[in-house]
Amino acid sequence: MKLINIADEGAGYKAQLYELYDNAFPEQEKKPLHVMEQLVDDGKMEMLAMVDGDEFVGLAINMISGDRALLDYYAITPEKRSCGYGSKGLEVLLAHFENKKYIFEIETQDEQADNAEERRRRKAFYLRNGLKETGLSANVYHTDFEILTPDGELSFQEYVDFLREVLDEEYVQMLRPTLISER
Repeated sequence: MKLINIADEGAGYKAQLYELYDNAFPEQEKKPLHVMEQLVDDGKMEMLAMVDGDEFVGLAINMISGDRALLDYYAITPEKRSCGYGSKGLEVLLAHFENKKYIFEIETQDEQADNAEERRRRKAFYLRNGLKETGLSANVYHTDFEILTPDGELSFQEYVDFLREVLDEEYVQMLRPTLISER
């Protein structure tokens, strides 16, 4: 599997990436495409098609600043789920960002949530594939997230500073990142 940036050599996968993005994420979690395209133009976002041979199998959209990156969106096409592509894609992403602090946000565990089982499986997936808990939880745009990284190290201030480096202050104020817990 390989990662291909749709801003250049992967332009042929752009429509498939946008369609998967549109279908895989709830409306309230999606950034407008024009905002993401501007971030790409500014060098603050990378939209990657995950490709097996020449076949589009998923997407990874990352915010980037200096020596840090945050996985903003990650999805495998419905017909390729449960075939090992999620783990393989994550392996390739971790290698792609091995020289950066790579940040992952996952919904906090909540047994009362409508998607409690999905949250449990998602966290188990990331931990099984090499990520570690940071002990950091934050509320961002009315959603509670647990923060994971490959080394388990990140402070709330580093997280907020990263968001400020990538996004306009107005957008950060709209997101209102708030610390829930930090070890």
